[in-house]
Amino acid sequence: MSAGSLSSLFRSWASGKPVPAYVLGGEGARLAEMLAEGLVSRFRKEGETAELIHWSATDLEKESPAAVWRSPSFFVRWRVFLLPDAGDWKQAPRKEILSYLASPDPDVLLVVPCSERKAMTGFSSVGGIRSASPGEEDVVAALAEFAVARAAEGGKTLSGEAAVFLARWIGADFPRFRAELGKLLSFAASRGEIGEEEIRAVCVPGGSVDPFRLADDLMSRNRKGCIEKFRRFSASAESADYHALVGAIAWSVRRRLAAATSRGKGMRPEGRGGPFTAERGAEILQALSRIDRGLKGGSGLTPEQVFEIQLLKLLA
Repeated sequence: MSAGSLSSLFRSWASGKPVPAYVLGGEGARLAEMLAEGLVSRFRKEGETAELIHWSATDLEKESPAAVWRSPSFFVRWRVFLLPDAGDWKQAPRKEILSYLASPDPDVLLVVPCSERKAMTGFSSVGGIRSASPGEEDVVAALAEFAVARAAEGGKTLSGEAAVFLARWIGADFPRFRAELGKLLSFAASRGEIGEEEIRAVCVPGGSVDPFRLADDLMSRNRKGCIEKFRRFSASAESADYHALVGAIAWSVRRRLAAATSRGKGMRPEGRGGPFTAERGAEILQALSRIDRGLKGGSGLTPEQVFEIQLLKLLA
């Protein structure tokens, strides 16, 4: 990964003085590998030797993390360890890692994804580390920025809007996103510009349902199509997937509103129903705001229930 392709979300982290640990909470946990690769690239660009080491939850149990990290390397100056999600750590390695961070090895950097809020609190008392919890929109923007830079490196043009579509189409998991982007750039080797048509043709959607077609059904009040797609989606969705769906629908609505405004009139989306209007767009965005608050807890409902209740109201 070149320095230019690292998102501005992490650029100050990767260019500043190294710290013992970088903790990414919430949706940002999915970008841990992007950050880890950026740190290694930074050191190599500066003429230093560095390696990226992936550790699983099993590795944490088999090895004594502190013993490994305190043992000097005879081959590289910097070792960057990408750890498993802190929510998956067992009690023994959790205590050992937090104890290690009180007096860490200066040439070892830990990158820690931490999708669970409860697990994130364990780092609150640790000094000298970097931590952040980027939201879903920040994660999409980071992936889009990465894609635009990678396309430019290959002599291709990928607009910001197309890159955001790509991020929402594939999903926020960085390793998968990187692989699908590589496939897209190879497919478009003879083309100067990459757009939504190429993305749909080449890249595999992140979920079992196209979120943009679900959004079209919602905007056009196609109750049957929308609910059928949502129930297929929820059959295999995880908690983070519902947040991503909120973002995908909101982005589709805003894009449709911008198109309608530029034409000075309602714009009929695919499917049944009347013209799409600013009032309908505002109604959907307000419902998405309620869904977002419900997904963050306090409602006593499951994510699926929170989402479906609001969809049914919008489709009534």
